[in-house]
Amino acid sequence: MKKFFLVLSAVLLATFLFSFFIAFDGSTSKLFLQWQSLTRDRPSLPFSAYKTRRVKQSNIEWKQPNKILFVDNHLFWKGKGAQALPELNSDGEIVSFVIVDGGYGYSDSVKAIAVGIHAENFSLGNPIVEKGKIKSLPILRPSMWYHEPLAFVKDESEPFSGVAESILPSGQIILETPFLMGKYHGNVLKYTTQGIPVFSKEYNKGEKHGTHIFWFQDPLDPDDYKPTKSKSGELLPSLWAKVKDDAVAKFGTRNIGSGDANKWIVKTYRIRGGEFQVQLLEHWKDNKRHGLFEGFDYLGNKTFKDEYKSGLRIKHKTFDKTK
Repeated sequence: MKKFFLVLSAVLLATFLFSFFIAFDGSTSKLFLQWQSLTRDRPSLPFSAYKTRRVKQSNIEWKQPNKILFVDNHLFWKGKGAQALPELNSDGEIVSFVIVDGGYGYSDSVKAIAVGIHAENFSLGNPIVEKGKIKSLPILRPSMWYHEPLAFVKDESEPFSGVAESILPSGQIILETPFLMGKYHGNVLKYTTQGIPVFSKEYNKGEKHGTHIFWFQDPLDPDDYKPTKSKSGELLPSLWAKVKDDAVAKFGTRNIGSGDANKWIVKTYRIRGGEFQVQLLEHWKDNKRHGLFEGFDYLGNKTFKDEYKSGLRIKHKTFDKTK
């Protein structure tokens, strides 16, 4: 029996390897790219595009949501004001159009044009016009309908999943923006040219959701820090300088400004007693202000405290720091 399972395992392994070489020409990079494509909308899966893909911010372009334009080609007068809204199935595909406003003055030479994301996939019939009003709009070939702008990598047909980075010539990342299927999703992080955190904003599928924090841009060393020297003998007058020097040893000079290095520096600085003074603290839920909104001055004194519930401010208090 044991021998049987060994033979079966060997056969299955051989079959997998043969299929791998046939499908991907034996290239692990092709396999990885295919896996990224399949996991665009699966952020929890290992090695998904959301977790592993990183592109330059300059390669991101925003495409606008879909809408229908009615173009009257009559020579002497042209209709105006018609509006059509889509009815969608559970998969987001158009079932029909509802004419919410037929407009006025339309001739029989009206064309309907779909614009926006993947508009080329639509095929529409000629609008039905009665007494100058648009009455209905036939669909010859349906497609997905998108209600909001989405981010794409240039020359790619699917919304982007991954992290877009703004990088200085020095290699320092100053902005990390995570996307899931073209929408902000995760923690948007901004840094100064020195790697000091500027803000952290949490998003969920395009909506502000969670904590948004804005910091003053001067690290606050612990009182008990004593200047030390680097391995090269250079004096490190602050804990921030010390942690940055340790990061060079850990990540290398070329990677000191990378996303991983930025996060490690900030985390290590805090663990060793350093702080970043909060300037503004916000809480959001489903794109609405929900929870505490607090402001602070450079010395840590609170300047105001508001409380929101589902977008409505229910409490407000200001603080006079001179008292």
